[in-house]
This record gives sequence, structure tokens and C-alpha cells, in this order.
Amino acid sequence: MTLARSLRVLVVDDQMSMRALMRSYLRKLGFESIDEADSGKNAFLELGKRPYNLVVSDFNMENGTGLELLVNMRKHPVLKRVPVIMVTGNNDQASVTSVVQAGVNGYVVKPVSQDALKARIVKIFGPIE
Repeated sequence: MTLARSLRVLVVDDQMSMRALMRSYLRKLGFESIDEADSGKNAFLELGKRPYNLVVSDFNMENGTGLELLVNMRKHPVLKRVPVIMVTGNNDQASVTSVVQAGVNGYVVKPVSQDALKARIVKIFGPIE
């Protein structure tokens, strides 16, 4: 069994099309357990329901940004260890600095490619196939 098949991922984005794209990329990389949330607040609720091995979150969202989710996760005794990859259209220095300082594990700028996402995941977990 591949590592990807054993990991549970939460994809967080307020746009359904972006969640579908991320889910498609993750499936092609071998992930099978993929859940979704449409905001940072709803993602935090999902994270309390079952254990996750990875969160892939959009930066800009209504009802709880990716940065707010990341900050809340890093304050939590269990969730602080869950790796987070931030996806954003902002590649300005302030945005990058804010998520790096908050403890993000990886950062991908839109438009996201499957290869870029895979590179961030492999950097966190090592080979996933």
C-alpha cells in the first residue's frame, strides 16, 4: 500500500471548483480519503471530528481565512502537528511571511499544478507512491 492511500486529507476552499480541482490532483497522486470544507471555520469543525494527516487550504476565504485556520490549528494541542499546505493567488511578500510565521508547512501559488502540489507533499512526507 502506498503512503498516499493511508493518509486522510482535508481540502479547504470557498470555491467548489477549486475543491474539485484539488480533489482531482490528490486522487491522481494516490490519495483516497479526502474530505472538504468551504471555510476556515467549517474546516476547524471538521478537524475536530476525525484525525487528518494533511490540510490543503486556500488563503483567502469568507467565514474564516486560511491564515486564521492555520493560527487556530497551531494553538491546538493535537492539531498543531497536522501539516498545512496553503494555496493562494497572493504571492506578495506580506502574505508569504504571514503564513510562514504562523507555521505553514508548504505554500503553493495559483494556478496550482499537480506537480507543484506533489512537490510540497513529498517535502513533508517523503515519497508517497
